[in-house]
Amino acid sequence: MDNNKISWAKIFSIFGLIWLASSFIHPLHVSLGGKMVQINAYPEIYLIPLFGIWRLRTEKQPYQRNRIKWMLGLFFLYWVLLFNLYPKVPFVDGTTHTTYLAVHMVGSLPFFLMLIAVAFMGKRADCGWNCPCVFDRETIGFAFRDATLKGDFWWRFRHIKWIGLITVWGYFVYMLLDPAHAYQRFGETMYETILWAYYLSFLIIPFTGHRSFCRWGCPWAATWGVLNLAGFYKIKADTEKCIDCGLCERECDMGVPIRELINAKGMIRSTECMGCGRCVHVCPREVLTFHDYKDVFKSRNLSPLERNIRLAGGLTVAGLIVLDPGSPWGYLGLAFFFTGLFGFCPTYAMIGTVVKKIKTSAGRSKDL
Repeated sequence: MDNNKISWAKIFSIFGLIWLASSFIHPLHVSLGGKMVQINAYPEIYLIPLFGIWRLRTEKQPYQRNRIKWMLGLFFLYWVLLFNLYPKVPFVDGTTHTTYLAVHMVGSLPFFLMLIAVAFMGKRADCGWNCPCVFDRETIGFAFRDATLKGDFWWRFRHIKWIGLITVWGYFVYMLLDPAHAYQRFGETMYETILWAYYLSFLIIPFTGHRSFCRWGCPWAATWGVLNLAGFYKIKADTEKCIDCGLCERECDMGVPIRELINAKGMIRSTECMGCGRCVHVCPREVLTFHDYKDVFKSRNLSPLERNIRLAGGLTVAGLIVLDPGSPWGYLGLAFFFTGLFGFCPTYAMIGTVVKKIKTSAGRSKDL
């Protein structure tokens, strides 16, 4: 695609990105019924579905179409429904903050749950499939994907976000040492700075591509990236099949030097890979394959999709152990998490045994 070509999609994208950025940078208020109402508050609620429909209508790759469907579903489940059911969540310093931001605030319950998910599933648990920032960039900002800056020079810029990682984890230590004052003295300013960088980054998408903040500025992308290396996730390569066509690198929105990595290590195990699957599915020789916890703990009676749903969904429900201590649902979620992790459901096994006995009995009856 020619990145100099102006299209209606890019024009609408520019308006959408400006409106999205304005919700934080320049809130617009009007008087309604004697009350001041911000008319550009939470524009994600309607912009993501609108641009998501456009993505579904124009995306030709089956895996990416399926990914967009999952992203839209997860957006409504996690960032609309759960946000309204549990608008506040606890932090280790004893404070509570809005659920919408909490997954990207160190020390919160959702943050720790996401840490576990990323350790088993890789960075894709957040950055690839279930991050509000990603929803914005993969829908509203996607028209400028062709503007993505790639090459050795831009690849070096990934190290900038380590500054953010050191800052937020330094704050976490401060929070543990001085929970009464850490947020007021440092955390509030730190998060304000991150939010300014985040919202301003939408305005440079037409010049840098839709994932530039993820690549260079996001401290959470850096945190999950460390777990990409320490956890179970990687993309393995059968290098003997590779014809060095370069399609994988042209498809990668994170600017990862894929051929260099697979030639050196036989795999993509990078802090930058966000698990979108573009490189895997564009390869004409099927050189690349996903590997994660499912390849370590082999399944006995659950499909890969069901395992992922049980692991991620179980972790989410397990949060009720903290949010609603008197409820048994949190412990049920924990049970679902472990069945997904180890690929074995006792209930399925018992049902299978009963069905097998019934079939055996029926077979014997026919022989009589």
